[in-house]
Amino acid sequence: MTLSVVVPVYNEEGSIEALVQDLERDVVAVVGDVEVIVVDDASTDGTPALLDRLAEGRPWLDVRHAERNAGHGAAVLRGLALARGEWIFQIDSDGQFRVDEFPRLWELRSECDLVLGVRANRHDPLHRLVLTRAVRLAVTMLAGRYIRDVNTPFRLLRRELWSSLSGSIPPGTLAPNIFVTVGASIRGARIVNVPVTHLAREQGTSTLRTLRLVRFSLRGLRQLVAFRVGLARAPKAAGLPVETAG
Repeated sequence: MTLSVVVPVYNEEGSIEALVQDLERDVVAVVGDVEVIVVDDASTDGTPALLDRLAEGRPWLDVRHAERNAGHGAAVLRGLALARGEWIFQIDSDGQFRVDEFPRLWELRSECDLVLGVRANRHDPLHRLVLTRAVRLAVTMLAGRYIRDVNTPFRLLRRELWSSLSGSIPPGTLAPNIFVTVGASIRGARIVNVPVTHLAREQGTSTLRTLRLVRFSLRGLRQLVAFRVGLARAPKAAGLPVETAG
């Protein structure tokens, strides 16, 4: 399998069909040997039935339904664990990214281990933007270098890199994307940053609001510190230069 696409989903009845169609046109048709793993985190709207219908006649679409809602991080981790491809492309299901920009990441795969789709102009509420800056500062201190969009859910990851980090990322991790980016930086992986379009959310709403988001972030920070300490104690991998494009 050349490429695995991981898509965590929760109550995205209004946007998931368009996303599947975009993936079919801009990813499956481009790469060919692709599996798309959609992890439905026990949605309560029409998303599960819609996904099952979309999977009919699309052998590359693998829909997994969680028995209970466990959160975005758990859905991402389940998808990554199921991925069989040499490369893993992860994208959120809220319609805030343009799938037709995937080829820009794919073209750079020979130069790197991790390609981050950096949201140049983010269309998020003010409290999320403020919190993002705080997280960026904390991550920069822990990783030892500046990373502009450490948690971007539009990324291309070499499978070998994921395999080297997965054993250090516990099942209850709230923000696995941050862990992967920090771990890649610490391990000396080649990281490429590519500016991508970030769109305003048209369907649904975020499940994390102000105070809950702050509590979530503080808990995630404690997890990240523990992860960083664990990596420091583990044998170090051979260093590779970190590169930036765009």
